[in-house]
This record gives sequence, structure tokens and C-alpha cells, in this order.
Amino acid sequence: MLRSFRFWAGVAISALFIGLFLRATHPREIGDALEQANYWWLIPALAVLFVAISLRCVRWSVLMRPVAPMSPLRLFPYAIIGYMANNLLPARAGEVVRAYVLGDREGVSKMGTFGTIAVERLFDGCVLVLLLLVSGTVVGFDDGRLEVIAAVSAGFFLVALVAFYYLTLDQARAKRVLHRLLRVLPARFEQRAEDIADNLVGSLRSVHDWRSLSTVFVLSVAAWTVEAGCYAVIGQGFDLGVGFGQYCLLLSAANLAIIIPTFFGGTGPFEWAAKLTLVGAGVSDGVAAAYSVIAHALVLVPTTILGLVLLWSFGVSFRRFRRVDVEEQSAAVP
Repeated sequence: MLRSFRFWAGVAISALFIGLFLRATHPREIGDALEQANYWWLIPALAVLFVAISLRCVRWSVLMRPVAPMSPLRLFPYAIIGYMANNLLPARAGEVVRAYVLGDREGVSKMGTFGTIAVERLFDGCVLVLLLLVSGTVVGFDDGRLEVIAAVSAGFFLVALVAFYYLTLDQARAKRVLHRLLRVLPARFEQRAEDIADNLVGSLRSVHDWRSLSTVFVLSVAAWTVEAGCYAVIGQGFDLGVGFGQYCLLLSAANLAIIIPTFFGGTGPFEWAAKLTLVGAGVSDGVAAAYSVIAHALVLVPTTILGLVLLWSFGVSFRRFRRVDVEEQSAAVP
């Protein structure tokens, strides 16, 4: 992993945004704000966070129907393992790890599972853009950089959504395109290319039924809104004095900012965007910075620890995933 270009690129991007985050804020101000915070609010905030994760597991169970019927409770540990791996591995490799561990333990298609995760991420991005635009319209974009995040992310996910539905609307066309893309695989995997394409297309088309589409969309909105509630609860411990709309703006801006491949779960871009939002709402630099650090830690640390414990309980070593081999994942379709 230490020899990976993606790893060092992520470290460099994180370092850049950490520098921007700390600029014009004296460490003493952050320290004072951390000392004055009431950390008892982190307990209910953590409970709210896990409600949001549970809603995402319900959504994932809907997306998994074309691959294999699985309950949200059964999917929960694999979702946590995915969060953990995303926090510790570069370039969001946790999505591949989640698909691999689930497929390996449950005997379902790894590539089909990966397709459902890709759909998840597409809906997450679209809902976050929607939340950013709605909350920004309601409470105001107090910083031009938030408008840039909104414009860039809206354009990116609009193109991704149109491309996704254009590709998957016609099943035959989707298979043709995937077959062309899979030609990059080594010759020994060519005979499995059709199985890979079939599994991917089946899972990618899981939201073409209007009932599944509406269910996945509603659950996506609900999960992110509940997570905004988690940030609002943390804010009580810092006495920020901002409304729920500001927390929705913070949530969407910070999570869209970490689409950039970074180090340790988006450290740097997340804090920078969260602080930017709060300072624009009138919160002092020191308090905004301290809140951003604690809020991100609450999202990262418990899921990382729990994910490592679950992985250990499954008898799987994390060292196995320190360097994700894409060819291995592609070749492992049951």
C-alpha cells in the first residue's frame, strides 16, 4: 500500500485540505473549544448515526434482490466492514472489500454485489446534491466556495445519472458495453466475462422498476436526513446555535467534498467543508474547527473499530485487503 500512487496522492490531497482547514485558525482557539464542549451529546449522536446506517442496510437489501434475497440485519456487518475499509484504504477500496467479503461468506455474486454498491453510491451522490441545493437555497450559500461545490457536484452526478440510465435502460446495450470494458481483463478471464457482465447488468438494473426506484430514493433521503440529525445532536455539545438547515448544508457539502480520493476516510476535505459551512453561518473559526474534527471522528472511529472487530470475528485478516487486487475480485464471480 505504501508503494501505491493512489495512497500517496490521497495523503497529498488530505494534507493540502488540512492546511486550508487550519489556515487563519490558531490551535489555541481549537483547543479552547474542545475543552468547553459537552461530550455527553456524542452518545445520542452515535445512536442516531447507527439509525442512518440501518436505513442504508434496508436500502441495500432492496438493491440486492436481483442478486440474492438478504435481510438488512444480515447485511449490516458487511456494510460496517465496508465503512471500515473505506476509512483505512485509499481510493474508496472499501466498496470492493465489502462486495468481496459478502460474496465470499454468503456465496453470492461478488460482481453482482459490487453493482448494487455502485447504484448505492450513485443515489447517495444525487441525494446529497439535492440536499445541498435545497438547504443552500433555504439558508443561503454564505460562501462562494460552497456554490462551487454545488455546481461541480451537480454537474458530475447529473452526467453520471443520465449515463447510468442510458447504459442500463437497454439490457442488450448494457451487456455490449460491459463486454467491451471487460476486454481489459487477462485472457484467462475471458471465458468468465459473460458471467461478469450478466451479474453486473442484473444488479445495475435493480432500480428500473418504479417501486424499487421510489423505495431506494426515499430510503436514501431518509438516511441522509437522519445523519444530518446526528450532526445536529453533536452541535448541541458545542452550542453552535444554528438551525437544522445549516446541518443539512454541512452534511452535504462535507460528504460531497470527500468524493476526492483522500487519506483516512476523507480527512482534510471533510473538515475544510464543514468548517467553511459553519463559519459562513456565523460560528467562530475555533469552534467551527473543533466541531468539524469531533463530528468527523464520531463518523469514522466507531465504524472503523467495529468493522475491524467484525472482520476478525469472520476470521479474515485486514492485511489481505491492504492492496486490493482488481483482477482477483473480477475473477472471483461464483
